[in-house]
Amino acid sequence: MKLQREIIMANFKTRARTLDLLGRQQIAGIPTAINELLKNAHDAYADHVDIDYFRRKNLFIIRDDGVGMSRTDFENRWLTLGTESKVQHTNASLPPVDKSKKFRHQMGEKGIGRLAIASIGKQVLIITKAKSKNEITAAFINWQIFELPGLNLDDIVVPTKTFKQIPDVDQVNAMKSELLDSVDILFSKDSLSERKYLEIKETISSFSICPKTLSKKLIRFSSFDSNDSGGTIFIISPVDEILNSDIDGDGNDKEATKIEKMLMGFHNTMTISHPEPLLDIVFRDYRSNDDTYIDIIDKEHFFTSEDFEQADHHFHGFFDEYGQFKGNIRIYHDKNFEHIVNWSGNNLNLTSCGPFEINLAYVQGDRKHSIMANEDYARVTSKSDKFGGLYIYKDNIRI
Repeated sequence: MKLQREIIMANFKTRARTLDLLGRQQIAGIPTAINELLKNAHDAYADHVDIDYFRRKNLFIIRDDGVGMSRTDFENRWLTLGTESKVQHTNASLPPVDKSKKFRHQMGEKGIGRLAIASIGKQVLIITKAKSKNEITAAFINWQIFELPGLNLDDIVVPTKTFKQIPDVDQVNAMKSELLDSVDILFSKDSLSERKYLEIKETISSFSICPKTLSKKLIRFSSFDSNDSGGTIFIISPVDEILNSDIDGDGNDKEATKIEKMLMGFHNTMTISHPEPLLDIVFRDYRSNDDTYIDIIDKEHFFTSEDFEQADHHFHGFFDEYGQFKGNIRIYHDKNFEHIVNWSGNNLNLTSCGPFEINLAYVQGDRKHSIMANEDYARVTSKSDKFGGLYIYKDNIRI
């Protein structure tokens, strides 16, 4: 007689709320979420990022003209947690690279940008097209469902479709219907309360946007008509009401708003030798129902290389990989002093951060002690009051 032993295997399960915990609840706010999405656009080899916020329509759109995603990319990378974007491994699914452009180091952090979209609004329609492909992938996600306790990720439906053109209202409505049906099933299983069920259904039903019509009204829109075009569009509605206060601040024009603090200076444009910015970023704030808007991160509002050079004093130098410093101090544009500062206690150990450059400009606080012209002094000190500080860049992207 043979005895057989049955082995029962246990498996991890992932709650749907994990996405909420990793995304929205880990993000400091909407400005941080937008910043992460800009880094994602950089990683996608985009040249342009357009943000359009229609206040009266409660609609927020962020789009790029990067490499985009095929349906396989979207399902295996965007909808997959813990993708290996920065890990070199034979089994790793590495992100697409635009070989027609100079290689870019990945700036996005652990996929947090895609999850951070939930900080901006309750649901999103994603439309993406991979370069060299002739199909468009669209998906509709309601983030409120991910907040429900007791649900696993595989309990949640994400309607995903492919199209030959930008989807119209009927195609979007079909995706909404699929999501609404899945919510009905969850309710029938007592997976959510009646109050939450009605709230989620109301949010999904309120999404009344036709991307095909909308695309014709957007400035600088890539139509995805050719194989060479690509990119990703996030259409978010409704939008968290806190975005208005993040943009407007407290009404004090002398202080930077939360959006300005996070998004101004995304690229280093201050120093004379700065590289050309890789992303052309525009944030259009439509505050009424007409076509007028304010570009709230207009480059002219931030420090220029001319502003930097006109400052009274400059400090420029390099820390090597051992933490030793060599640089120059320029006082009032004509007195130069070279400084070498040895870190004797380091014993030639490599620093954790590696070598880096430091470049600082200083303007005298008292007008009478400055050599700047009155107009230049007023302009630069106004910017300094609003944006002055230490900006740290890696590969010309602010970190």
